[in-house]
Amino acid sequence: MTGIYTTPPYFTNRVSELSTLALVADDLLVGRPRHVALFGLRRIGKTLVCQEQMRRLHASGKVIPVYLDLQDLASSPELFTQRYVGLSCFWAVDHGEGPADPYLSATDLMQTNAGSLSVVTRTAAALINEMGKQKVDYTTLLNIAFDFPERLAEALGRPLMYFLDEFPELLTLGSFPGVGDPLKHFRAALQRQTRVAYVITGSAVSATEHIVQDHQSPLFLQFRALELHPFTPEDTQALTEKLVGRLSPAAQAAIHTYTFGHPFYVTALAERVRELAAGATEAVSPELVSQAFVLEALENRGQIYGYCRYLYDISLQKARGYGVLKALLQILAIEDGLALSEVASRVRRQASAARDYLRRLMEVDLLVERQGRYFYADPVFRYWVAQTTKGVAIDGFPRQESEVRELLRKLSGRTVPGAYLGQTDPIPVPAFTRIEPYRSPDGQTEIDALAENGERWAVEVKWRQKRVGRSELEQLLIAAADLQARPWCVSQAGFTPDALTFAAENAILISNAEDLAALAKLTR
Repeated sequence: MTGIYTTPPYFTNRVSELSTLALVADDLLVGRPRHVALFGLRRIGKTLVCQEQMRRLHASGKVIPVYLDLQDLASSPELFTQRYVGLSCFWAVDHGEGPADPYLSATDLMQTNAGSLSVVTRTAAALINEMGKQKVDYTTLLNIAFDFPERLAEALGRPLMYFLDEFPELLTLGSFPGVGDPLKHFRAALQRQTRVAYVITGSAVSATEHIVQDHQSPLFLQFRALELHPFTPEDTQALTEKLVGRLSPAAQAAIHTYTFGHPFYVTALAERVRELAAGATEAVSPELVSQAFVLEALENRGQIYGYCRYLYDISLQKARGYGVLKALLQILAIEDGLALSEVASRVRRQASAARDYLRRLMEVDLLVERQGRYFYADPVFRYWVAQTTKGVAIDGFPRQESEVRELLRKLSGRTVPGAYLGQTDPIPVPAFTRIEPYRSPDGQTEIDALAENGERWAVEVKWRQKRVGRSELEQLLIAAADLQARPWCVSQAGFTPDALTFAAENAILISNAEDLAALAKLTR
């Protein structure tokens, strides 16, 4: 928990949401507790907003913040109740500092700093007594835990604001005999409390919305919904400048366009841009941003690729009808915004069946419905699905020149699109009979691949994160001329504007990571 009360250096904006939470804290101070449900796409910054509000509360000293991640707590009623009570003390008494382990069991809790409070010892004893019975009453355990925050606030003489992350995990306790609906027990305690306010979040947006907005839920109308939206262009620029410095208006606009302002995507893309630009932010062009986005989204080591892969796998695992759901995602990745009848026609299902499949994808937050049409909730995820399901995913840029030599062998004798080699017209690849690394007798010239069969190609591979510049192409051109070969430069990070101009003027073949992936696809 070290550093929880220090604002992260890249935290940006969220002024409106923090103002709302500040008003909730002010109302709590005068005995009018209100509760908030914080919504938003995965990784959009809900936890960061909670942590920033906790920092502000801690600095003012008027309201004590308590943070609990229910995903880690809600495994069984016995463990949950002990940890709910103990970690409440960890934050309220020790301010989340130091080891949390002594607070995880009712027995050890009495030996901590919180053990000096009579309310803590009484509560811990009540938990131990109930768990010691031959038949444990889980309802009693939950009531002890949910009533504890109000008693703790009274003992400390200050109100508490609870931040309950992954709140829908509380529902897992309902599978234990006698528990019933855990939300009913939580609401009963909520309505008895005047010194505690709750802020709940959940990465499963639909599940969280159901808990607080469905009229059949015990918590209906108990929480104000507060949605975290993607960043505006101005917020995106502010975050980008913290990561890479000031960019040209065109490059900055490109970052917002590709990420639609989602903070996680902005961060990942800005960091990849910084790698490609090697610190020279004045050289960042919209084309470089585009290249960085493709690498970040489609290369298997990219942060965006990893997140989208996780989102795809975890979401489909939770939804029934895996095969049809995959087909639906692919269809909507190509044609976003289809109506139900159009979806049903594409998957050759009755409208009622198609609606059921669409509902499952909405329940796991992949799709949203607007005016009778179905859209991806996350445009970047849509792009990832569209590309990877077509086999365009970059399986990692070749870090060994031998992989490029093998690709050249497979392309031998074929005609390939010139665009993949930086040219306009299609390029016939000679049927090479020999493709090997080359080193001149004096050791002064080395080429990653020299391909021969009457005609020669001299190939250089640059897999580092810095773009290839003009000087490197000049060296390749000189080496290729000595060998009477056609020069081809392959660069993971792409090429500087000067290098692109020089390549065009001197008929040098050039390929970046995306081009190489496309060439590899031709050989499958």
